[in-house]
Amino acid sequence: MRTLTTVLLASTVLSAAPQYRTLNDRMTPREYASLAEWQPRAAWLRDHVRASAGLLPPPPMTPLRAEVFGEVRHRDYSVSKVYFESLPGFFVTGNLYRPLGAGPFPAILSPHGHWAWGRLENSDLVSGPGRAINLARQGFVVFSYDMVGYNDSRQLTHEFGGRRERLWGLSLSGLQLWNSLRSLDFLESLPDVDRTRIGATGESGGGTQTFLVSAIDERIKAAAPVNMISLHMQGGCLCENPPGLRLDTNNVEIAALIAPRPLLMVSATGDWTNETLDVEFPAMRRLYALFDAAGRVHAVQMNAPHNYNRDSREAVYGWMARWLKNAPPDERVAEKAFTPDKLPDLLVFHGRSLPAGAATAAELTEAWIASSRRLLETSLPEARKTALLHALNLTPREPQLPTIIGQTIVASDNPEPLERALLVTQRHGHRVQPTPVDAEAAAKVSHFATYNRTPASQRVADIVRAFDDHPGTRLLVADGEFALPAILALAIVSVDRAVVDVGQFDLASDDAFLERLEIPGIRRAGDLRTALAMTKGGVLIHNAGERFAIDGAAVERRQLTPTEIVNRLRR
Repeated sequence: MRTLTTVLLASTVLSAAPQYRTLNDRMTPREYASLAEWQPRAAWLRDHVRASAGLLPPPPMTPLRAEVFGEVRHRDYSVSKVYFESLPGFFVTGNLYRPLGAGPFPAILSPHGHWAWGRLENSDLVSGPGRAINLARQGFVVFSYDMVGYNDSRQLTHEFGGRRERLWGLSLSGLQLWNSLRSLDFLESLPDVDRTRIGATGESGGGTQTFLVSAIDERIKAAAPVNMISLHMQGGCLCENPPGLRLDTNNVEIAALIAPRPLLMVSATGDWTNETLDVEFPAMRRLYALFDAAGRVHAVQMNAPHNYNRDSREAVYGWMARWLKNAPPDERVAEKAFTPDKLPDLLVFHGRSLPAGAATAAELTEAWIASSRRLLETSLPEARKTALLHALNLTPREPQLPTIIGQTIVASDNPEPLERALLVTQRHGHRVQPTPVDAEAAAKVSHFATYNRTPASQRVADIVRAFDDHPGTRLLVADGEFALPAILALAIVSVDRAVVDVGQFDLASDDAFLERLEIPGIRRAGDLRTALAMTKGGVLIHNAGERFAIDGAAVERRQLTPTEIVNRLRR
């Protein structure tokens, strides 16, 4: 066994420079031996998608106040303009294509990709109106809706969101996922829609929307994401990268949450889905096989650039007919010639102002934060705890027995005084070894926080790793950059006692969190308050400012000396 002096005073080992994950890394999906092994992971991932999008706890389901107007009737379908409120004062906009007749009809949710004209793009490569018109002619109600910042969705830009918003779980990607969920609510509210037969399909960024919303909402009975499910490109836009989503997962695993519901993977030889038939589809098929449902996932590939062209659309028509209309598996549905309506007949706010009460970006942010504060007071504790675990991307550790009396984890910027005090009392101390942070390299990684831990989040993981490396240790002392992460770590590890110097931290200030504890979603999850509610040991917080009021811990305003800290550990 190493001596106490060796443990406490060994030189810090210099770690190699960090290797950060990126959206263009070649990822390998995990293998699962059985359904029993996959299902707990799937349940965790569904919650993880919700939490990374700021939807755990979920926002209130406020009234949609949907307006459907400006109908243009054609010989075999109609098209109308639509807007509704996904959040109070924030409008989802799009077009509703309907078959003629009373229904009820199956329905299709139709998000779009990053084309110049969004849902209205009409070219040989992609036609949003073309697929909606043809699906309506085939007997589907279709809702084609805008990404945030496209066409009629002009309250926010497609670069919406910032560091403060992310603390509270508000992001462009999360907002678009919420819009998709509320779009399902809108479809369900229509009397001519069969609520048991709803599908979803979209291309590129709309393909990401398709598999994300299908992954977390079983109201979608069949899905066809086009040109998106890849293991070497996870999605290049802000709207496809919720903070924290892909720290240890990938698009194949996320899309597999749709299983065993039918999934069509449409790919192209000329983009990042060029390996689908050889790589992503076999991986997906293995996951479907766990359900004995390998026949419910299928893949096709077009010799084309990035697209949702006629060949791709016809593959989707047949897939939706099979699973939503009971058509034969081999039935081919050919696309009929179409002429999109004129732009004034499709643009929701053409020649008119936004509805009264339309929120600005600042107003939407403040309303979201106010709603989040209310949810923290009214939501069930388990929801807050789950949200915190996902913000940290860590799972709780079981207490390690036997407890080794006196062993202490020291997480400190300047551990020597504490170590000397521990030596006097013949206690063992184990330093937390910090993972290096390379700010310059991190700044070069697009959507860094989707694939990597923030520095504060990494410190939480470092502390947890120290407990993993020293089983049976049940005491913790922390200060400096480790202090606030140490409190969060108490939600993961079991301690008998912890003493933490919080350095006059202002618990009520978002700016303070951004400076010292920047972790996406942390405030929406209840931050340090939720962590302390999850720990069973005694916690003493010292050097606390007047604005540090918290339940679950003893609080002292003054800073304790190292000797006083060690004496408190002995109680």
